[in-house]
Amino acid sequence: MENQTSPQTQAGTLEPGIANLLAAISGELDREVENGLPGEEAEALLGMLGEARQALEAGEHAAAEGFLSSMKERKPGMAPLQGALVYTIIAQQQWDRVKEQEEVLLQMAANPEQAGDFQGMVASQLSALGHDGRAAEKLEALIAKLPGREADFVPLLSAVYVRLGRPEESWSIIEQALPEEGQESVVHLPLVVSAVNRVIDLKKWDVWAKIQLRVRRYLKSLTDENEQLRARVVLLLECQAYMQAGRFREAEIYAELAYGMDSHNEEVRELRKQMQEMHGLSKELEKMRKDAGIHPGIAIRNMEWYYAEFNEEAAVSLRASLPEEVLSRIDAEPEKLMHGILQLRFRYPAFYRRYQEEWQEVYKQKQAELAQLAGK
Repeated sequence: MENQTSPQTQAGTLEPGIANLLAAISGELDREVENGLPGEEAEALLGMLGEARQALEAGEHAAAEGFLSSMKERKPGMAPLQGALVYTIIAQQQWDRVKEQEEVLLQMAANPEQAGDFQGMVASQLSALGHDGRAAEKLEALIAKLPGREADFVPLLSAVYVRLGRPEESWSIIEQALPEEGQESVVHLPLVVSAVNRVIDLKKWDVWAKIQLRVRRYLKSLTDENEQLRARVVLLLECQAYMQAGRFREAEIYAELAYGMDSHNEEVRELRKQMQEMHGLSKELEKMRKDAGIHPGIAIRNMEWYYAEFNEEAAVSLRASLPEEVLSRIDAEPEKLMHGILQLRFRYPAFYRRYQEEWQEVYKQKQAELAQLAGK
């Protein structure tokens, strides 16, 4: 799922690129401690790193830059630290300073390949912070400068083109970059995954059967155990990302691909089953939203239970978003609600199967309420 552009997806959460850089800085400091860095010095550096993280989490990029700059004075040769500084300056949109700091970073590259990696990282930072136009220019230049490394840069550029409203270019660069069948290797895994995501993003379902067949053949061509493991992990991470976004049709696609690689793995089999069920629920949910005849108490409870499986916040806030007239009918007309529960298994079988125990409990509650009313 490459179309993640917000650096702060929620309070206290960092965009993955900068989070990885901070983790790399911490890892390098740990290694330096093992190699003799005094504990007092390490403690001071880690303290500054912690302050920088807190500032980034709060969106205070100038403050984060200050802490990282203090670290840079003590550890100027640490590449992840220089990369993190680029991020903070991009966030402040100080473009002349971005160029200067990028040059400092590039001077640390051991060879042209590593320089390309550093520039690709900067392009990713630009995109993550919402500057897709600048990211596209940098990626286009990289692809022209480093032929043969399309697998490293085309996936991000393709995603950037989608966000820039350039769908045809997004698809065409993927098609051009994919190697001939039989010529692929594990290095092409990002391209293959990107092709799947572009089918999803651009709704190119007319070519999905063809792409799916090619992807399955590619995955079967990976015979090395480490390569197979890497591919499965990538597929499962993509599945998880779509699942957390509540996009179960897309999550099911990746669960099916992982299942095709390892159908005997119990966890993969269970994940595939769950995604199939959740996809079925999502289709019924769309139908339910248009169903004027369904009792509000049934629709709302189904949605609350459904959202709670992947987005607890949405489940909790659902009722607060509803008009008072709808809320007033949730527990009204218990006989109609009970009748609706009996019909649920026929009109919305996926929801009934998934939450059968919950619905049976609601039915008993309403039955008791009616008996109490009758006894008065």
